[in-house]
Amino acid sequence: MATLPAPCSRHHHHCRLSPPARPASRHANKAYASLRASPPTVGREAAVARMPRLAHRDVMLSLAREAETRLGARLLPSEVPANVADFSDDDGRALGSVDVRRGAPGSSIDFMLEAWFHRALPGGRGGAIDITSLIVFLNGATDAPHFLMELIQGGPSGLVLLLDLFPRKDLPLHPGYIDRYYAATGVDAHRRDVERIPHVRPYVSPSLLVRSLWSPTAVVVDVQCGEGGEAKLEEIVRGQLASSAAAVLDVWLERCAGSVVEMEAAERESLVARDKMIATTSVELNLSANLPKMFSADVSGRVVAEISKAFVGS
Repeated sequence: MATLPAPCSRHHHHCRLSPPARPASRHANKAYASLRASPPTVGREAAVARMPRLAHRDVMLSLAREAETRLGARLLPSEVPANVADFSDDDGRALGSVDVRRGAPGSSIDFMLEAWFHRALPGGRGGAIDITSLIVFLNGATDAPHFLMELIQGGPSGLVLLLDLFPRKDLPLHPGYIDRYYAATGVDAHRRDVERIPHVRPYVSPSLLVRSLWSPTAVVVDVQCGEGGEAKLEEIVRGQLASSAAAVLDVWLERCAGSVVEMEAAERESLVARDKMIATTSVELNLSANLPKMFSADVSGRVVAEISKAFVGS
């Protein structure tokens, strides 16, 4: 999960949509169509429905449903405690929901994590921080990339998008890995499509380590539509961002989620150890540091502990 960006700028800009995205497969088109679906109603959606409705949450709900449906029996039922699946601070200004589903034995899925956080800012002016994440980690049965998407909204007219097939090898040492999972899949086209949207600029993480971990095709952008740009931001989120995210998820589901790769035992052990090291660092640098800024120590402590079980098995 990413380090929180600064609140959105209030300078006024004119926003418009970029040209239409490239055609996606039938699975991606189906996912894209569902991105305009009705509000959440049941299950985990009930917890999310307690939060103010945002376009980016609707998009992520649809992507999570698509991933869950297509992974099917490869995901075990959730065992997250009720006070992590749906939680809030005593004053009701902070709301959250976390769900973790582990991979079934024999599958290449390690776990699927969804996290939904909302924190109303003090001052009574309606400001808020909203963070939404969908992460699916694979296990040692394959070296294929993980799927990672996060949306961070710090104001009504701007947000940060992080979207990547998260590499599991040091890419300069493995050019074949780049060819197989990034060049051959065409995912870089979606980065270019998003970066063509007016008022999209690169997002630069304050962490040098975090910057070093993304793939060269990662979509890591800051979208700012300026004061009065709420409607334009929603149009962009439900349009190009939703389309590109659905297409990248489709690539991951088709080319990565079910893959099995033959590896020597030492190579597999190194891969799994690298995954765990990065996951541990992510929990320490981001979750442990940032959740206490949104929730009380008691709430953030139990949520971080549950997420840590997924990431590092603790």
